[in-house]
Amino acid sequence: MKGLTFQRNGVVSVEDVPEPTILRPDDAIVRVSMAGICGSDLHVLHAGEAFGFAPGARLGHEFLGTVEAVGSDVVSAAVGDRVLVSVSVNCGECSWCREGLQASCERMSMFGWAPRLWQHGGDVQGGQSEYARVPLANSTLTRIPEAVADPGREGSLLPLIDVMSTAMHGLTAGRMQPGFHVVVIGDGAVGQSAVHCARALGAEAVICLGHHADRLEMAERLGASGVGEQRDPEEIREFVFGATGGQGAHVVVDTVSNTSSMQGAHAAVRPGGTIACLGMDHFMGKLPEINWYDQFVRNITISGGLVHSNRYVGPLLELLANDDIDPAPMLTNVLSLDDAAEGYRMMAERDPGVVKVALAVGATGG
Repeated sequence: MKGLTFQRNGVVSVEDVPEPTILRPDDAIVRVSMAGICGSDLHVLHAGEAFGFAPGARLGHEFLGTVEAVGSDVVSAAVGDRVLVSVSVNCGECSWCREGLQASCERMSMFGWAPRLWQHGGDVQGGQSEYARVPLANSTLTRIPEAVADPGREGSLLPLIDVMSTAMHGLTAGRMQPGFHVVVIGDGAVGQSAVHCARALGAEAVICLGHHADRLEMAERLGASGVGEQRDPEEIREFVFGATGGQGAHVVVDTVSNTSSMQGAHAAVRPGGTIACLGMDHFMGKLPEINWYDQFVRNITISGGLVHSNRYVGPLLELLANDDIDPAPMLTNVLSLDDAAEGYRMMAERDPGVVKVALAVGATGG
């Protein structure tokens, strides 16, 4: 079968890879119909060798499809079910999973990421392939509800797996409530998702700060009440406080989380507010500088972290079924699996008009 693989820093390619089989009783095999290219995949593209990737390692952690086979212990899904696959394998049974903290699961591993951390036997599975083995399928798979099961809605479903769940994680960590003022820093897919979710959850004002006019226009389509390209913290403060009746933001969702974006976050947040850090530049050694004096004096909460995707997929599916959200517009480009390397290039080079690339996989055989 075909799968996208890491070859060396800067190079990925579609190759013939082994078709997965059931290895453990709680495994399932999923025939992938659509997969996403995530911003964090670009870290692998640029620096995969530092993360332990060897040539031929499979990529991709955002995917959905149809169950092709199940192990004897799988009861939550059956052959023929259409499913969303969590970004991370999780057991659903440990104390962290029971608390909704699946990213801290004792048996957590990520598809297409950090091969040295894979705990589930065999090759590390990647969702940018025709088929994938899903360990701990009872908790790692979510059946797609009938209300949104039309195959034509896959573009609405795919973002729920990661970017929309990540956005909900940031808003939850930020203690988002209806009527709040929300600022989103960053106009990529997670930023667009945070705008869309904040509006659906009843934010009074949703402001998106970014540097790409076409993406900021999309943010307005997805619910932003204001957008800005300000970079200087004082200009950000003036813009945000002017747009929020002089109060500032209750919640700032920083989807970049570097030193510059954190300066903007501190400028935008109101006293007693929360900054939720969702960016992953720290994986590349770029640690954000937090203004601890400002945090202390104005009682600012710093929160965020790695997404617990199972915690949010259910509520997001309900919002989608109720037509409160539809994130499909952020999938600006849909390519075939054969063109996956080009999709990585488009996102890495930020081609005009490109926010997020999806891969229409549609496996037909091994």
